[in-house]
Amino acid sequence: MASHPTQEKNSSNPDAVSRKQVRNQTEQQLRPAARRRFWDRVVRIVVSIGGLGTISAILLIFFYLVYEVLPLFRGADMTEGEFFPELSEGSARLLETDTAAEVALRIDEEGRAEFYDLSNGELLAAESLTSNNGAQLTTIAEDSAGSGLFAAGFADGEALIASWNAAPEPGADAVSPRLEFPFDRQPYQLPENEPVRALALRTGQGRVGIAVVGANGRSVLFEEYANAATAGLVAAPLTGASGDRRELAFDALSADRILLPQDPRWMFLISGSGELNLVELGPEGQTRIADTVSLAPDAERLTDVRLLAGGMSLLAADSGGGIGQWFVVREGDSSRMREVRRFALFDNAITAIDVEQDRRNFIALGEEGELALINTTAETESLRRSFDGPAIHDVALAPTGDLLLLENEQGGLALWRLDNPYAEFSLSALWTETWYESYPEPALVWQTTAADDAFEPKYSLAPLTFGTLKAALYAMLFAAPLAVCAAVFTGYFMSRALRRQVKPLIELMEALPTVVIGFLAGLWLAPLVDANLGALTLAVLLLPASVLVASAAMMRLPEQFGALLREGWQLGALIPVLVLACWLAWLLAPPMESLFFDGSFRDWLSLRFGLDYVSRNAMIVGIAMGFAVIPAIYSIADDAIFTVPRHLSYGALALGATSWQTMVWLIFPAAAPGVLSALMIGFGRALGETMIVLMATGNTPIMDMNLFEGMRTLAANLAIEIPESEVGSTHYRILFLASLVLLLFTFLINSIAELVRQRLRKRYRMI
Repeated sequence: MASHPTQEKNSSNPDAVSRKQVRNQTEQQLRPAARRRFWDRVVRIVVSIGGLGTISAILLIFFYLVYEVLPLFRGADMTEGEFFPELSEGSARLLETDTAAEVALRIDEEGRAEFYDLSNGELLAAESLTSNNGAQLTTIAEDSAGSGLFAAGFADGEALIASWNAAPEPGADAVSPRLEFPFDRQPYQLPENEPVRALALRTGQGRVGIAVVGANGRSVLFEEYANAATAGLVAAPLTGASGDRRELAFDALSADRILLPQDPRWMFLISGSGELNLVELGPEGQTRIADTVSLAPDAERLTDVRLLAGGMSLLAADSGGGIGQWFVVREGDSSRMREVRRFALFDNAITAIDVEQDRRNFIALGEEGELALINTTAETESLRRSFDGPAIHDVALAPTGDLLLLENEQGGLALWRLDNPYAEFSLSALWTETWYESYPEPALVWQTTAADDAFEPKYSLAPLTFGTLKAALYAMLFAAPLAVCAAVFTGYFMSRALRRQVKPLIELMEALPTVVIGFLAGLWLAPLVDANLGALTLAVLLLPASVLVASAAMMRLPEQFGALLREGWQLGALIPVLVLACWLAWLLAPPMESLFFDGSFRDWLSLRFGLDYVSRNAMIVGIAMGFAVIPAIYSIADDAIFTVPRHLSYGALALGATSWQTMVWLIFPAAAPGVLSALMIGFGRALGETMIVLMATGNTPIMDMNLFEGMRTLAANLAIEIPESEVGSTHYRILFLASLVLLLFTFLINSIAELVRQRLRKRYRMI
């Protein structure tokens, strides 16, 4: 059979055959390497995408938090609306808008009540406000609680409580504004029918109070106790209400203004010169003047006074362009009027001020047409504006704070729209002490809700940040020594066979949900510690002492007994010692408490050191959270110690060092970067822990390092209040700011830890 030409050619050229074989073998050898390079590139790309995705996710979270927080730093915005020239003549005694900011009420000096449509300036209705006898109006006082009521005093000594309603009549579609009299025009009559010179009105807690000062200086306080809620006073007359009248037994001849705060114990009598008498309204015959202060600085005169929203604080404007905020402060056994803050607004006199109904905002009008919008709690100026043209002599804020009415000297009425959603925010109120109403001194307080209508929101992040650090600190004080010492023991001293059994058990603790740990801490651990505080304290002292005694005893055992304890297996001998120490602590605690602590260690702490024990406290949180972070700290620290090259310890031991000296001076410094990383990871987890703190403490935002008191952390506060906050409100955005603070704080701690770790690594890299 004839051979193939190619075969003949290959057979005649052995070098060609050998090159082909080598090439095939080379291709076969390079093929796995090419596959490895391909998969290396794939894995590198996937890992890079995952890393970049993680960084991008963190950055997106950061930017989203910043996006939600930035509106807090935006001031108020004022947009010009309609202007209605020459609607009326003279100055107004009362200028108000309804809640919907659709109708305005203006009552002039003669008692003419005019209702205007704010969309076109049309006069909707007008009527005369007079007494039952037809006497002229002498003064008007608005209710400080913002109920829509006002009191009118007349020249014949009568005082009426009135309100106004802009709702349509039953069965009608058109707006029909009108004056209403909840008490059916039942007057409060001064003795001797003297003209009313000043009066005040206060509603709250189902009660109406009215104070009247007559022309001869006799002040009379009337209180009407209603059987219905204050909110119903505007809708219907009070029927079946019991009245109580008290004539005050002191001279009020100099009083030109009278105010009734929400606290029914007090009344403010203010003279034209700016002197304020704080009147304590006691039982019949026990009313007295508790304090006398001057509201205006020296060489200045008082121009206007108003009660701030809530009816607790007094705003006093003066001719120097300043406004002082005053309220009653308890000092020892007495109460005093204190000026808690002062706002220097203009270089000229303040002619008028008005307050917002629900928030501590007020508007101030300067003599030269300047206007400023201020929040007292935050001490911030949200808006400042100057107006040219005819002088503005009156200003009114809508109850919702979103509409401003300005009346000029020519009777023109200007409408301005206000956008001021975050007036209660300021950095100083977040981090520095603020003097809140009814507080004896400035304080750091977080309190966003209350049942009282006069509540003043308190947005200090300092107690929450303090509570976060306190919880993390006590958790680390419990976890760090146990976890690091356990890592030292298992990573260096324990036998490898036993370490393979112990380490997974400790790491398995990390799988336990924190909500379960918090549940057990709150419902089982807290009552247990509460009932056995003395035994727990004694156990803390006995456990380390028993370990030291047992270790010293093991070292002095005879050789025949010492040989029974294999190297690295001493843990088995220590466990019974620890159990015995706990049993002794529980057994000895009652007689120790009776002998040294008058029968109760808990009561002794309270009487001797003033440390009141709260069942759910920082100690419980520290123990529970410590168990949650121990596995993470232990696992990383153990790996760092175990991976230190063994030839280092062998060399140290060969030179005569003991095992403990080798660990302290060689192994631990070499593993220090890893141990520090473990501690920082544990600390970061403790900072952000939520459920344990939420369930194991009372969540009270206080600033106290007492181990037996509770706290509230930033994370727990977010879990509690985010579901209840109004989206877009100041409260809502401050909670996002708290999240941002927590994120930045964790980033800062980890960055510092990384810098320290790098320095330690550089220092010990030559070992």
